[in-house]
Amino acid sequence: MALKSKRLVEPLSKTGIFVEFCYCRKCMENKAPINFYQATDRYLDSNGYMSVCKDCINSMLDKMLITEGTLTRALLKICRTMNVKYDERAIQTLEKNLKTREEHGTEIKGIFGYYKGTLASTGSRDGKGVDPEIESDITFYEPDNEAVRRIMIAEVENKEYLEKFWGGGMTQDDYDCLEEEFANWGIDPEKGSYGEKVLIKEICHKQNEIRKARIEGKSVDTLVKSMQEIMKNSALTPALQNAATSDKSVQAFGNWIRDIETLTPAEWFDKQIKFKDMDGMEADIKDIHRSLGNFVTGSRDFNTTDLEEIKEDEGMDLNTDLDGE
Repeated sequence: MALKSKRLVEPLSKTGIFVEFCYCRKCMENKAPINFYQATDRYLDSNGYMSVCKDCINSMLDKMLITEGTLTRALLKICRTMNVKYDERAIQTLEKNLKTREEHGTEIKGIFGYYKGTLASTGSRDGKGVDPEIESDITFYEPDNEAVRRIMIAEVENKEYLEKFWGGGMTQDDYDCLEEEFANWGIDPEKGSYGEKVLIKEICHKQNEIRKARIEGKSVDTLVKSMQEIMKNSALTPALQNAATSDKSVQAFGNWIRDIETLTPAEWFDKQIKFKDMDGMEADIKDIHRSLGNFVTGSRDFNTTDLEEIKEDEGMDLNTDLDGE
């Protein structure tokens, strides 16, 4: 019996387009269609596939799990980015499935693919089953305020103080980073001036945004420039701080010279004695020379002039006191 030859299946997408390769706008590589998820918005992705490959989407989600702290927050962020519906029921089902797989020791790869599959089987926004041919059923739409509030709630130590000082809706990792950066500026949160604290806090928020962007592999150029602008306007750049310190030093030196000229008599020039010793330095120098001479030669050359003045004031006999009698 002769074997029938297999009929080659042409790579037609759900939209009826012949697709041999797809271009990923994240890694900028051409890959086979099997490396891409089915498109949720087939009006824009007219070839029937998402414009970012599976590997890149799941890599972004893994990094967002680090920066966002919870699966729900990370999925909300990736859904916004990829224009995929965010569905709390699908996430609950996904979390149960992931927990079961983890308990059985099954390696979990491609969480976004699991979520997308769960989403298709959970239902559309009106609770009815999703028709995979209707792309609008699973495109992204922003959850209501109450849902966003539930998503952003996180278990945080010392939550009341941190939310009051930094604002709510952040993870423990965010607060830890903000607190560490603020401490590096050496400002007491209870004693610093209000304006100074506001500027430092804004810089700390920018530093946290830069940290998270780097983890997620995003460009940080705009964020860095924004932080530099804040530091420049608040005179907190190293160059401006050095200049301010230098100006203060020059000002202090000028004030010191002014005080000397104003509050103490200045030395003046005389042709006979060259300079008038207004501070009595010459007498002090003579006393030093006499003391050194007494020490080296063992002589008893005292400053009798000063002693006479002292004894006269106190009514004592100078000769008797010097002989120790």
